[in-house]
This record gives sequence, structure tokens and C-alpha cells, in this order.
Amino acid sequence: MAKQPGTIAKKTGDPATALKTAAKTITAEYDVPYLAHAMMEPLNCVVDLRSDSCEIWTGTQFETIDRANAAQVAGLAPEKVQIHTTLLGGGFGRRANPASDFVVEAVHVAKAAKAPVKVVWTREDDLKGGWYRPMWHDRFVAGLDANGNPVAWTHTIVGQSIMQGTLFESFGIKDGVDAASVEGAADILYGIPNVQVDLHTPKIGVPVQWWRSVGHSHTGFSVEAFLDEVAHAGGKDPYELRRALLAKQPRMLAVLELAAQKAHWGSKLPAGVGRGIATHFSFDSYVAQVVEASVEKNGTVRVHRVVCAVDCGMAINPDTVKAQMEGGIIFGLTAALKSEITLKDGRVEQGNFHDYQMLRIFESPEIEVHIVPSSENPTGVGEPGVPPVAPALANAIFAATGKRIRRLPIRASDLA
Repeated sequence: MAKQPGTIAKKTGDPATALKTAAKTITAEYDVPYLAHAMMEPLNCVVDLRSDSCEIWTGTQFETIDRANAAQVAGLAPEKVQIHTTLLGGGFGRRANPASDFVVEAVHVAKAAKAPVKVVWTREDDLKGGWYRPMWHDRFVAGLDANGNPVAWTHTIVGQSIMQGTLFESFGIKDGVDAASVEGAADILYGIPNVQVDLHTPKIGVPVQWWRSVGHSHTGFSVEAFLDEVAHAGGKDPYELRRALLAKQPRMLAVLELAAQKAHWGSKLPAGVGRGIATHFSFDSYVAQVVEASVEKNGTVRVHRVVCAVDCGMAINPDTVKAQMEGGIIFGLTAALKSEITLKDGRVEQGNFHDYQMLRIFESPEIEVHIVPSSENPTGVGEPGVPPVAPALANAIFAATGKRIRRLPIRASDLA
């Protein structure tokens, strides 16, 4: 599908003509897999169902939807259902499920048991029967002028819609484009004069939903890794090219420069260690990250250091901002290095943490977070730390080895 134009999500200038007249063109394709949310705390729900009321205790991100779905199963008016929202050991979107699957199931069990019940999913229940971040394929073509500057950029995205069939479809999908599929691509901040982003939305029977940073989780990787390819094809330093392309984006330019300064961009590194950089704008926040990494002879990737700069407006609680950036970086590195949901004969092959692995403490890098002082309105911090880390890592691996990473998770066999 990526070889054919899709539904236009963004078009500025005349990309087709600019590509034809470019001094140089480059093409690349990127792939990311289905991903589970894999929260540390299993899905769980307590239900006390009575003839005229229903009380529910659960960690949920979707109280209003869960109440409506529980009421329907219980045969009660929604106002007769009370949800007590508990602390939850991770959500990442999984506990904001449009079908309220783990809540509805517990209400069904309480209805059958005619007694209060507690229902806990096993890890296998969740990994094999959950909802997943969609698989994505991204195809890029860029045109460069005689000075190595990008003058044209086309990006074709192929992947399932997470809005179709939900309450958000009416305003989340416009003119055939799911905004969550193209975010981070149709709104790139780089000053490239001729840009086209288009979308194919195949319908596949794998249940999909939002996953931490939503569409940015794939566009952040592909856009920033390909921009690195554009920089090298044009003979440019990846940091300096970003600086030039962000000349009219002062807030992103500031975080880019802060991250590069704190990471000592351009300074000498130990032999075999590479440095990569990436930026991303999501949830109205600006983030730049620099990763230092090396690759062992057997292909094992070692991430030594991540320097993160964030402009999230006024930082009401800097400790929370720092914690969320750190958590987002670990979450993003886990997806880049470890995680993949695969299917065989219609069934998910992974079942628990032995074959759907998490980044461990001994594998985790030193992380520095620098917050830009700001008097602007506060913006998101729970999600924006995720998108830049995978491309910054891929770009660091290229700097260390000369090998391009165009699919996740990164496999040792690709680098050995």
C-alpha cells in the first residue's frame, strides 16, 4: 500500500515537482511492530453488584466509559453505578479501553456469582488477549538541493486506525484521516518547503488502541531517524541541520540547543560509542534527547546515557516532570530494544515477561533531564518523553557502527 499515494493528511508547496528537480533524492522505509502495554500491575477489578446499585473498585483511565458499559451489563442506570478509582500500577492507555473489557468481565462474574467478586487477569490473559499499539509501515522520499538542504519531503503511512469504532470516531477521523495515525508527521515543525503526508488505513482483525504517546510512538521514530539519513545524505551534521530547519520554531530550537549543550554535542567519545539526537513535539510539549550508545561484537546494544531537554510550559512540579521524562525514556527504550507482539495462526505468540521483555535496571542508562524555565501554560509530560528516544538511539547506533536501524525492536542479528 505504501507504494501508492494514500489519503492526503498534509500538503504544502509542490512536493512532486520539487522531487523531480532535486539534485539528490533518498528513500527509506521504516517498520514498527504491534506492542502490548505490559503494565506491572495486572488488570484487576472488584465489583459489588446489588439489585439497585453497583460499586466498582479499579484502577481506570476511563471512568465515564467504564460506568456506562458496566451499567449496561448490570441492567442499571449509569447513575446507580459508582466507580472508586484506585491507584494503578501502570496504564499507558490499556486501562482506557473502549470496550471496558476487564471491568465488564468482572460485572458479568458478579452477576453470575450473586456476590461481591474480585477478578484479576493473569499476565498471559493480558498479553494474549489484550489491545495493542498498531503495527506501522512508513515510506519516505526526500529531495535535497545542491547544497544538501532538504527541499521536498513525502511520507506515506500505513497502519490501523485506533479511532474507528470508538466514541472518538466522529471528531477523531476527518476526511478519511485518523488524526492519531498521522500526529507527529502531519504537524512536523521542520521548515521544509514542500511536504506531503498521506495515509492508508487497512482494516485488520487485531484489536488496537492507544499506547503511551499514541501515534507519536511510531512517527517519532520514523521521522527523526529518516531526518538523520537526510542530514548525512546532504553532508550535514544532524544537530546543525535540525537547528537550521527549526529557525522559526523558537521553543523547539531552545530544547534542541539545551540538550546538545548538556550532552556536549561534538565532543570526543570513547572508541565505539556513538551519539544520536532527536526532537519531537507532542501533547503541546517540546522535547529533545541525545543518546550515547555502543554495540558489542555480538550485536548487543548498550545505552550509556540519555540527555533530555523539555519545554512543557510552566513546570508546576519539577520532580513530576523529571519522573515522567525518565519513565517515558525507559518505556521507549524497552520498545526499541525488547518488545514485539507477533501472531502465528491468528494467535499472539508472547505470554509473559520471558518472551515479552522489559528493560532491566542493569540495562538502563544514566538519564539527565533539563527543564526549560517557562511562563507558558503547562502542557503534557506523561507521554512526550517516549517518542524521541528510539530515533536518538537509532541515530547513535549509526554514528557508532555506520548501520541504519529502520525497524524496531533492534535485533542483535541486524548489528552483529
